[in-house]
Amino acid sequence: MKISVIVPSYNTSEEHLSVLYQSLLCQTHQEFEVIVVDDCSQFDSYEMLQDPRFRVERMPQNGGPAKCRNRGAELSESEFLFFTDSDCELAPETLSQVAKGLEKEKVIMGNTITKTKTFFGTCVAYLGFPGGGILGFDKVWRVDEHGYTDSISSCNLAIRKGFFDEMERFNTNFPVPGGEDTYFSKKIVAKSEKIWYNREQVVYHVERGDLKGFLRWQITRGRGNYHIKKNLGSVGSFYKLRLWSFWNSLKASTWRFPVVGMLILLSVIYQSKGYKMEVKNQECE
Repeated sequence: MKISVIVPSYNTSEEHLSVLYQSLLCQTHQEFEVIVVDDCSQFDSYEMLQDPRFRVERMPQNGGPAKCRNRGAELSESEFLFFTDSDCELAPETLSQVAKGLEKEKVIMGNTITKTKTFFGTCVAYLGFPGGGILGFDKVWRVDEHGYTDSISSCNLAIRKGFFDEMERFNTNFPVPGGEDTYFSKKIVAKSEKIWYNREQVVYHVERGDLKGFLRWQITRGRGNYHIKKNLGSVGSFYKLRLWSFWNSLKASTWRFPVVGMLILLSVIYQSKGYKMEVKNQECE
């Protein structure tokens, strides 16, 4: 089974790109192609991608990760797609798990684990983002007793191309990198389709290692929340989910509890700021 790995990229550092590249070369499943879709980067390090299975597609103008992912899917040569991000690292068995899973399932969400190096990055990872942090996906998003979930994170997503097209791909109206994957998962559930969660389909994500970067990220997530609500209407279930996941964060963080609790508070405050910012942006348009 050939798998098309699709990677949106914008100003990706040489270090991050090298980690992703080497992790793909070390896959136990070697029948794949990699399509890196560059979103008008100011700099790039793609010269290192010497393996002929890798190619770079450059977008004509900056449009965000959703457009890049959709473009990568258009160019793919396989019926089996795997989406990840340019600052991620695949475990050696990840594509093997994708190949096995897509023989039976239409869409699979994997487990994303944050690789932490610093105390602050570890505390952020206890919040469970992106894709699970160091809590595990099933401690941030609900997984039922049969192993199915109603959520995805696009840094570790396997899906059949025909089904991806049937679901009308990612919504490109989200102006920020955040929310389009949530909206996509809700479209899947609305069609009474199932998302299988495979904890063995592992992707590692870099940490959020500084406070300023963390706060900027929360503002972006808040802006994305505005568009989630705009597209879905009622979002009350999300608030209940976050209360549950934040409780899991606090329980797991043990002696880091005070710092993790403060980060949860800052997350709520700055996401609210981002939401209000996007309200004003939309009123001015």
